[in-house]
Amino acid sequence: MFRLARTVGIKFLVANRVPLAVLDLVLRLASAATLSPAGRYRFLLAGIHPRSLTTTLRRVRRLHDWPRAWVRAAHDYLLAAHERAVAGEVRLAAEYQRVAALCYHFAHVLALGDHRYRQQLYTSAVRLFRAAAPHLERPILPIEIPWHGIALPGYLCLPSDRPAPVVVFLNGASTVKEEMIGWAQPFLERGLAVLALDTPGSGEIADSVPAAPGQEDVGWAIVEAARTLPGVDPRRIALLGVSLRGAYAVQLAHAVPEFAAAVAVTAPFDPQPYVGALGELVRHDVALAAGVTPEDLPRLAPTLSLEPIAPSLRTPLLVVGAGNDLVVPPSESLRLYRAAGSIKHLLFFERANHVAFTHLEQWTALAAAWLAVMLGV
Repeated sequence: MFRLARTVGIKFLVANRVPLAVLDLVLRLASAATLSPAGRYRFLLAGIHPRSLTTTLRRVRRLHDWPRAWVRAAHDYLLAAHERAVAGEVRLAAEYQRVAALCYHFAHVLALGDHRYRQQLYTSAVRLFRAAAPHLERPILPIEIPWHGIALPGYLCLPSDRPAPVVVFLNGASTVKEEMIGWAQPFLERGLAVLALDTPGSGEIADSVPAAPGQEDVGWAIVEAARTLPGVDPRRIALLGVSLRGAYAVQLAHAVPEFAAAVAVTAPFDPQPYVGALGELVRHDVALAAGVTPEDLPRLAPTLSLEPIAPSLRTPLLVVGAGNDLVVPPSESLRLYRAAGSIKHLLFFERANHVAFTHLEQWTALAAAWLAVMLGV
């Protein structure tokens, strides 16, 4: 245990040892309104109004309340969308519907113990978002990328009418393309198109197409599909993955030399030493994303390690790390940066949480600037 603490840090170990029963007790005593400003920032970035967020969190007095509270918030935003549509304010109505969709997404993240209900919540998020996407102030185009006879769904956002380099966003275990496409603005401002994509084990295809080792040929599917995507320069493609799919971005970049650059945000480097120490909620999310049961994660962990491939990586790599990460030990980003054999750059935010949500505006702006250079914009 002492050796593990030295590897991952005492704060990481303690946070992952808190049982769900203790978290439930805290919620009963004070509600989720006790969530720290750092914990709230992700929801604010998604467009949730501060008052709406506070009201929603106050309704959560136990873990079981979380989905219901967010569904109620979604209904409030849908009512506002309807009122704006009746008034002829199409773009504002679409924006409220977009936020309603993300409320359903946030609801599904903690729909524990009822997988069917979790699916229903995310299906509602997908339906609402897809209907709103073309009518937003900056329209978002639904696309599909063929892979082994199935379609990988995604959303494409373009900076202009001219062909532009494209950055492919890859979801984490609890993020989805509907949320990540909302991070596109800094990249669009740099002349980069953004494609937020569901890959095996994520988003709409999480259940029908589970993740598995050896799926690096998704990279070739992306490269091939880019030739027909509207407004995209297929010769200049980069990857940006967060959390577990930050590691996947490195795997794809290693397997497919056509990618011009890759960004890995709070990605695991070698989860074998600490996967057994992950908390119940984190194990649940990671297992879903990896296509296994939580009990099988230790067996799968060796296949997730980047240690064998990082030294031979030749694609330029930007690593984003977070000093207060309680999901992936902060040292993992440092290990990836040191091991990578390519041109590389490190952004490390000492006070940031997982995916650096607390510093998302900063790291996305810096990543967009770095990618613009790598992609020759």
